[in-house]
Amino acid sequence: MTLYQPKSLAKLILYGFAFVSLPLVLALGYAALQVDRLAHQSQNAVYQAVQAITNSRQLIDLLTEMERSGRQYLILEEEDLLEAFEEVDSQFAETARRLQRLPLDRDHLDSVDILVDRQSELATAIRAADGELDQPAVAGAFLELNDLAQQVLSGSNRMVDREVGILRDAAGAARTLLFALGVGLVVLTVASAAVFTFLISRPVRQLDRAIRQLGDGRFDVPVRVGGPEDLEYLGVRLDWLRQRLMELEEQKSRFLRHMSHELKTPLTAIREGAELLQDQAVGDLTAEQHEVVSILQHNTVALQRLIEDLLRFSTGHEESAELQLAGVRLRSLVGDVSRNHKPALMSKHLTLDTAVQDIHLHADGERLRTVVDNLLSNAIKFSPRNGTVDVVGHLQGDTVILEVGDEGPGIPEEEREVVFDAFFQGRHQAEGYVKGSGLGLSIARGHVEAHGGRISVSSNGNRGTRIKVVLPRYPETRASRAAADEHRAAS
Repeated sequence: MTLYQPKSLAKLILYGFAFVSLPLVLALGYAALQVDRLAHQSQNAVYQAVQAITNSRQLIDLLTEMERSGRQYLILEEEDLLEAFEEVDSQFAETARRLQRLPLDRDHLDSVDILVDRQSELATAIRAADGELDQPAVAGAFLELNDLAQQVLSGSNRMVDREVGILRDAAGAARTLLFALGVGLVVLTVASAAVFTFLISRPVRQLDRAIRQLGDGRFDVPVRVGGPEDLEYLGVRLDWLRQRLMELEEQKSRFLRHMSHELKTPLTAIREGAELLQDQAVGDLTAEQHEVVSILQHNTVALQRLIEDLLRFSTGHEESAELQLAGVRLRSLVGDVSRNHKPALMSKHLTLDTAVQDIHLHADGERLRTVVDNLLSNAIKFSPRNGTVDVVGHLQGDTVILEVGDEGPGIPEEEREVVFDAFFQGRHQAEGYVKGSGLGLSIARGHVEAHGGRISVSSNGNRGTRIKVVLPRYPETRASRAAADEHRAAS
């Protein structure tokens, strides 16, 4: 079972925004409902408290008017005074009923009921008195009613305090709830944002990794991109590109191998023929003929070196193989390589100036020989006639420094980063019949980096090029690195 994937990255981003925003919208709606409920509850509480206080005070005022009109009626026994008393009694009863309809507590409601009962009894007694009621008794009865009315007013005040407490508790509960909701919303929003950030960034990272693999020439690793359909389709196209590049790489390597092999057969015949002529196996040669044969031999050797470079490159990635470390003397190695280039130096009347210390280092002798051979060959090819090629080697701590300089046209600043790329040909071409393959510096860099070193190019004073090689005197092998890792893991 696979999860639903949007058809495009834009839809995934839109879904992410919607999913992250949904809890916020719900929280805002719930907060609005809570605030509205609290406001409505506050409004009802304030209205009921005002009604309770107002009616309680009105009962006290009505009792005062009732006492005045009732006692006047008992003294004067006039019908108008009785009607005024009846009107006040009716208002008192209506006010008491309004008060009883409010949400009073039990004690408060009992106080109102007692007040209403006692007032009703006193009003009935006044109506039926006919002058027989004692005035002090009536005054005492009204005084008792006023005390009961004050109790009712106190109950109304307690009701206000109770409602205020209820509102305070409700506001506190709402505040706590909204705070918890806010914390939960933050957590949920961060979690949702993290999930969608991962869902969005994962295919982008996969694409970036695939592009880096293609840039590094790792065509054997399939490209797999998950996520929205448009990015998955882009991953499929990148994998198609990977397969095409891998096919082209195989075709290039196969072409180089075939071409190098095919070239070696006629080259061998030419070189053997030149050697026979040089040995005068077919007769004596004049001085001019000897010079021509020497040039022929020199160029066949140069051509053979180019073909061997092509073979090493086509079958190569040998820099990724394990180094065959052994003791190497730098001065002796440079001397051997220099002797092989003596014909080329003589043909261009070049002076070779060597200042190499007798340094003993651990290195792969064949690879280091190839590095020196390629650097010296380049210096000779680009040096002008009657020029000077210098080779300097010295020790700096545990680092070996080897420099080869010439007096040629130099390498422009913009080409110094790409001059080590395979098959790169700069704007300045070497003189001679045989042109370079553009592999010498590339192979040299591979061998130097396999030793854990680095190679760079700079100007040689006012004119020419200087190649600098920095090598560790005792490079690490894969086996030694693995053993060191195991030792660290064990400790």
